[in-house]
Amino acid sequence: MLVVAVGAGAAVGIVTRPTPVLPSPSATPRRTATPEPDTGPAVFQQPLSSGCATLDDVFVVSNGGGIGRFDGQRWQLVDTTLRSLVYAACTRDTVLAVGGAGRVLIIDAVAKTIRAEDLGIADLNGISLLPDGALVVGEKGTVQRESAAGWDVYAQGITEDLFGVAAFTGTSAWAVGSGGVAYSLEPAGWRQIETGTTATLRTVAGASPTDAIAAGDDGVLLRFDGAWRALESGVKTPLRASVRAAGATYITGDNGVVLKVTGGDVTRVDLETSCTVTGVFSRGVEVWFVGSEGLHAGVWRRSGDRVLDRWGTC
Repeated sequence: MLVVAVGAGAAVGIVTRPTPVLPSPSATPRRTATPEPDTGPAVFQQPLSSGCATLDDVFVVSNGGGIGRFDGQRWQLVDTTLRSLVYAACTRDTVLAVGGAGRVLIIDAVAKTIRAEDLGIADLNGISLLPDGALVVGEKGTVQRESAAGWDVYAQGITEDLFGVAAFTGTSAWAVGSGGVAYSLEPAGWRQIETGTTATLRTVAGASPTDAIAAGDDGVLLRFDGAWRALESGVKTPLRASVRAAGATYITGDNGVVLKVTGGDVTRVDLETSCTVTGVFSRGVEVWFVGSEGLHAGVWRRSGDRVLDRWGTC
């Protein structure tokens, strides 16, 4: 009986306890990546003026807006600083753009940096690359050359506003400007060559010093083959930009005008726009056009006789 009593007492003294419920391990919270904003539409809501192509990208600049870049997939507004830039030229990895008040903007497309240099107070209107630098022209006869030592004045005695330049070497170039002037750079210096017009010439492009095309106000179109001779452009609108590409010269202007000059033949290229086509440049066999009208802008990519791509609102 004693043993039973002890056993029973032990049984009575046992208290049943619930099995503790452990909390489930919670996932470590992770920060959701903020999607990169799409700034592409903003590129085409500003007065685009010019563009050029590096090895990997296409850049466009504006006269009173920011800078856009196309990486082959999409457009981005890469710099929102309001700048007055009217012309751009590219090396394999660098963009040089010029504008008002002697401003030169240099974009390193690899390091993704931008720096500005001031060459004075005269507006700069055109730039052409040299094997060892660049040549820029501007108002009041401004001509400066870039070399490893920096920028230096590269002309004396020119008084006209200069708008376009096509450089071949450090001693060979064309510069054109107000009053129909055309200056040829030769080893002895700059020499004025009669053009037969008093209309302002705004652009010049060429394959060599003896094979060049110049164009400007009132639809004036000239070809140099030992002397400047007039070509019939078929238009009276100002012509503003030009490029030599794939054996032809493309000239652009107001009201969507684009001309193609092959030898002495002039034909129209239809981009189906009424916007002013302010810039033109080549990328391999392709010809790219830049245009704007107020806060509407567009870019066109053309190869052969076809427009391959069209972006923007022009």
